[in-house]
Amino acid sequence: MHKHTLIYLMFLIVQTVNGNWGPWNLYGQCSVTCGEGVETRTRLCNDPAPVGDGAPCDGVDTSSASCINGEACAVNGNWGPWNLNGHCSVTCGEGVETRTRLCNDPAPVGDGAPCDGVDTSSASCINGEACAAFTATLPGGAHPYQNGGLIGYPIKLLDTRGYSNGILTVLPGMGGVYSISVTMMSGYVTGHTTLRKNGAILVWLFTNKEYDMASQTINIQLVEGDRIWVQVNNQASSLFDVYNTFSAVRIR
Repeated sequence: MHKHTLIYLMFLIVQTVNGNWGPWNLYGQCSVTCGEGVETRTRLCNDPAPVGDGAPCDGVDTSSASCINGEACAVNGNWGPWNLNGHCSVTCGEGVETRTRLCNDPAPVGDGAPCDGVDTSSASCINGEACAAFTATLPGGAHPYQNGGLIGYPIKLLDTRGYSNGILTVLPGMGGVYSISVTMMSGYVTGHTTLRKNGAILVWLFTNKEYDMASQTINIQLVEGDRIWVQVNNQASSLFDVYNTFSAVRIR
């Protein structure tokens, strides 16, 4: 074969080479700085590269995979909706009802800021009728009492349930905080009276001459079965008419 012809044929053969993929490169950096992202790698069609009319490499030159970069991304918190108001805080009279909400829409994640504001809201509420109350007052004139005598105030006003012979007894369902007031005016002798709960002295009122007056009001938690009364103490006393009162009002 002629030398030039051989060279030409060799040239044609060399110029037709099908392409083949080289090895995959290492994966690049994750596409995010926190949380879940994507990392990619590439390869070249160079082992060998296609030549002349040679076929290119079959397939893709890029491959992707999921990746986790560090901790979860920071997410600022946002309040969820308010819940319905709860029960009124009292069984009678004016109280408070509350509602709550959660910082969960979304909840803060990582270094995300917490929700701004409060998770509890309160509003006033009225539950049923006015709370149980009574006012008891001595009738006109002077009333002598011996030491230790219970003062049997006659009822003059409002609810008489649980009040008998001058003793307030807390009935079932009537527990709560009571505002209790005692006023005393001595008659012809020095006056000593005490307000008692189940026998224990809560208030001691004293006057040192006739027609002196003393009074005191306390708020106290009472439960079912508690008994409250006013009693002469220390020595015989004389109490004078309508200036001697005993009242109790449940306030919550």
